[in-house]
Amino acid sequence: PVGIEPNSVAAEFSLSQNYPNPFNPGTKFDLSLNKEETVSIKVFDLNGEEVYTIKEGKLSAGDHTFEWNAVNSSGITVNSGVYFIRVSTTGSTLTRKMVLMK
Repeated sequence: PVGIEPNSVAAEFSLSQNYPNPFNPGTKFDLSLNKEETVSIKVFDLNGEEVYTIKEGKLSAGDHTFEWNAVNSSGITVNSGVYFIRVSTTGSTLTRKMVLMK
């Protein structure tokens, strides 16, 4: 479309670094959307294995804050280590590295 800058996607869809980082027992991160989107927010370990799904579905435009309390999909606390938060929308994916220290 006319008038759209090639790098304007970053301004439309952004994911903050988690805070605190390193964390124990929980961490938060902020997601900004410029329009309603279907999103997938998941946590992965260093091996690329899915650990936990934070959100799967539609989100309204605007700013959203999410929290992960270092548990897996079964509700069991995960081990110390490096994890990745991955947020995917229809056209974009953003990833941030998180460190859990117990």
